[in-house]
Amino acid sequence: EQQTSFEFYMHDNIFVSNPSGIPVAGANGSTTTFAFGTVIIIDDALTLGPSPTSTSLGRAQGTYLVTSLDASTILLTFTAVFSDRNGTLSFHGSDKITDPTREIAIVGGTGIYRFAQGFAVITTTSSVNFSAVLHFNVTFQH
Repeated sequence: EQQTSFEFYMHDNIFVSNPSGIPVAGANGSTTTFAFGTVIIIDDALTLGPSPTSTSLGRAQGTYLVTSLDASTILLTFTAVFSDRNGTLSFHGSDKITDPTREIAIVGGTGIYRFAQGFAVITTTSSVNFSAVLHFNVTFQH
């Protein structure tokens, strides 16, 4: 068993012309708001740096659900599929998006990250009109 740490950026874009996140369900059938009950499917770019043109590392594929009445907290569940690392990491946890720094669990992995367990510290580096860049600092055992 070894400990691994590294960083990456996730680019999440919803309610834009070329989205990487699509609302598929919401309160009272609405998929046009970011509110309690909204379910969003994501296929977000993962990069080495904060720029969308930075070196691509893979994709974050999964869901997030708006779980608080004030829309400040989401349940984030996704798998980071790394294109050149021969492995995946699975993330799950409550993300209070209004906090400057938060933490979610790494609950598994495949390939070179098989049996991964650990955590990710998340910070939002930018957020404009439902387009956000998230910085992930991950540490895990595998």
